[in-house]
Amino acid sequence: MASDPNIHLLESRLRGATLVLSQLGLYNGAKWAAEALSGLKPVITDPAANSDSEDYEDEDVDESSSSETPDDPQLIALQFLSPKEKDRLTLAKTYYDCKEFDRAAHVLKRAQSGMGKFLRLYSLYLSGEKKKEEEMEGVLGQNDSGTTPNTNTPLILKELQAEFEHKKPKDVNPMLHYLHGLILLKQKCTDAGIVALTQSLKLYPYNWSCWSELLSALNKLDEAHSVLDDISEHLADFPAKTMVKIARVVVNQEFFQQFEELYRQLDELLTIFPSFAFLKTQKALISYHALEYQDAENLFDEILVQDPLRLDDLDTYSNILYVMEKKSKLSYLAQLACAIDKFRPETCCIIANYYSLKFEHEKAIMYYRRALTLNRNCLSAWTLMGHEFVELKNSHAAIESYRRAVDTNNKDFKAWYGLGQAYEVLDMHVYSLYYYQRACSLKPLDKRIWQALGDCYQKLEKLKDAVKCYKRALQLSDQGDVVIHYKLALLYEELNDIPKVYEHMKACYSEEIMAGVTCDETSRARLWLAKYEMEERNWSNAYTYAVDLNHGTSQELEEARSIAREARNRLNI
Repeated sequence: MASDPNIHLLESRLRGATLVLSQLGLYNGAKWAAEALSGLKPVITDPAANSDSEDYEDEDVDESSSSETPDDPQLIALQFLSPKEKDRLTLAKTYYDCKEFDRAAHVLKRAQSGMGKFLRLYSLYLSGEKKKEEEMEGVLGQNDSGTTPNTNTPLILKELQAEFEHKKPKDVNPMLHYLHGLILLKQKCTDAGIVALTQSLKLYPYNWSCWSELLSALNKLDEAHSVLDDISEHLADFPAKTMVKIARVVVNQEFFQQFEELYRQLDELLTIFPSFAFLKTQKALISYHALEYQDAENLFDEILVQDPLRLDDLDTYSNILYVMEKKSKLSYLAQLACAIDKFRPETCCIIANYYSLKFEHEKAIMYYRRALTLNRNCLSAWTLMGHEFVELKNSHAAIESYRRAVDTNNKDFKAWYGLGQAYEVLDMHVYSLYYYQRACSLKPLDKRIWQALGDCYQKLEKLKDAVKCYKRALQLSDQGDVVIHYKLALLYEELNDIPKVYEHMKACYSEEIMAGVTCDETSRARLWLAKYEMEERNWSNAYTYAVDLNHGTSQELEEARSIAREARNRLNI
């Protein structure tokens, strides 16, 4: 493969990010950068090496010729720390790795470098989070409000403010901006948190931990693209622009977007990162949201072949297998995940899905609780546990689970939709309407949500609004939907618009003839059409509708026979 300076530069940046983020204890960001680096297409720096590329890959490279770029500011800061500062940082990092966070912070109390200050304050933050978790009760326990504060955040914010007062934003270490944004988001100061995270990414765009926090905080698609455009304007080189492109794909995936340009962008990134499982997962999630389950399953199979011990996002894979009712494959996936790491939240969710498919809802809830004990921010566990409580007809517990899910990520369509369903069961239709509207704002092209909105408006006796919703649901149906046609007919009957009633009842009848499937709605539509034609004295049509009606209650069948007899008698006169 020919040498590509841009790819070579991207490789260097990712390698530098892996080192920097590892040194600062941002392990998820470091793992992401290392996986991206591993998934990058091969770069050959010496054209003469073309003849023996395998040897090139295996040979040891001298440190002086390493591709860590000298103009990476964070790598420079790390390499040129004073010996004393470097020793302190190394000692603190060993304590940090042993989860002795207070001890790590104490070692760095006199740190002068931006990195030293970050590791100190981040250690304090994690110490507070650890103590908070220890004080909290079990998942959905009596005192599990989900709002227990981190007692160290006031001190951290005070020190950060002191740092910001004496420097311009661009002169502050980007990791401090990241920590500032992280804490602001925890305190529900979303706008200020987004500003801080954006500033961090403008200065250092290779911290995926920062990208993840930023993307989770963005609630509207246009706002998300505006923020990404702002970041992109401050970044010049190819590696930084590539990070923005990856973030843009994730944004579109999280907001359930489906358009050709998205697939083109993703394919373009996959040519740069042909073996990057994260991007393949994004492609699988896009297929999953589009209800293309077979394509999503094939992509996850490919990811598992490439990296058979990878648990990241396998809970979504289990959701796909659940929907496709592939019990044996889901069972195998649960056993595989359990063999890899039985104490990962993803593993618990996979096992819970397996029990749910077997209708063992109590066991499923037990494993979702276990997943949440391991990680309170495990979004899919909150949402799916809500579904299990719905199955057990425990609406109040379901509502609390869904509420926690939207607190964790308010872009979770299933949680908003679940809240709407739970309140509908409780006959609280005003609440139900609000949550359905929130779900609709996330997936406006989903027929189910428009139908649910129509049902809600109908129960609130807002018939014209209900008609609009059912019509929209009908537009989004691939083929005519008998149930929606029948509901529209009943609404128009209440509005005394008989021509429209006839139109939709006739549509129900036509669907029955075309599809050859009879159901309650088509039978009732036949009966209504037969009565209507009798009133209009169209005996032949009335007989046609009534004579073949053989599905429904005994009363409906008897009424149809009566109409058929009378119509036949009229025709014989």
